[in-house]
Amino acid sequence: MNYYDTDKEYSYEEMEEIEKEIYNKTFFSNNEKSDLDFNSIFAREILVFKDRDYHLPQNIFIIKNYKGRTIVGRKIRSILSIENRINAINCSMITAPMLLGILKNRQKNNRKITIEYFPFTNAEKKSIFDELKTNRKYDIYYPYKYRFFATNKEEVSPEEGWSFNPNRKEYLGYGEIHLRSYTNQYFKSFDLTKKNIYDPACSTGEFLSDFKKIHTSCHTIGHDLSQEMIDYAKDYVDESCCCNAINSPLENDSVDIMFLRFLNSEVVSTFSAYQILKELLPKMKKNSKIICFGHTPVLIKKKWLEKHNLNVLSCNGYDDVRNAIFQYYVLEVK
Repeated sequence: MNYYDTDKEYSYEEMEEIEKEIYNKTFFSNNEKSDLDFNSIFAREILVFKDRDYHLPQNIFIIKNYKGRTIVGRKIRSILSIENRINAINCSMITAPMLLGILKNRQKNNRKITIEYFPFTNAEKKSIFDELKTNRKYDIYYPYKYRFFATNKEEVSPEEGWSFNPNRKEYLGYGEIHLRSYTNQYFKSFDLTKKNIYDPACSTGEFLSDFKKIHTSCHTIGHDLSQEMIDYAKDYVDESCCCNAINSPLENDSVDIMFLRFLNSEVVSTFSAYQILKELLPKMKKNSKIICFGHTPVLIKKKWLEKHNLNVLSCNGYDDVRNAIFQYYVLEVK
């Protein structure tokens, strides 16, 4: 799978064609489960996967502490992309074919990434995934960020925020179907009467609107950097404001649930993600909940969350429609 082991900068169209080839070689729709024999796995020839940080390094993920081992995987083309429901190659969902094997070593020298691993069979991938999807404590970690070829800087959203585009709205909605469904399922037994529900980067506001259809007595607050987004979102939330999340005007100790859907790769820089969260934490009440997820990898590390007075209740979510897991951090403010 060393399709990207080259100094060349690929265009999006070229990467899309490469990803189609990777998908065709990697995907399996069903497979018999297999008992795990780690001695057998470790006896196999070590495989090496290489990439550059200006190709698709954000597709590489790590899952630690699986029976004392570390699993390495790489996303392949999303079913949502195949169905033309999103305008991106990948989405937040991870499925069984994306598991590669047991990590032996990984390193990044300059801009070159090298992953060494003991490979799984497809039957082993099925068995391991069937266990992963039942445990919300497994942390899905993405160690590498995409960086521009010329500048070596992380990709971020425009300073003025995203402009409103009806076509983009549809793509964002499709990419969130599994996230909205899981959110509604997770909170279905919560009594949120008169609770303040805050989204500091609410986009179209439809995520909060969908949430309020179930919790009709809660109070939704949507902020966004883009005035165009807020002009649209104001009809979908109870309270709206165009502002930067790092300068949120909300009072301290005022929020019961905060949805963070933007502290993600290719949205904000890693440095900004931590700075923004630090500024938002005082807005939360004691025992309140913070939910962190997104279309692209979350930039905040679990260890950082635990060090900042947050109890990590959950690290991932599961969608039974697509049989996929995804990052979904549920944090309780101590």
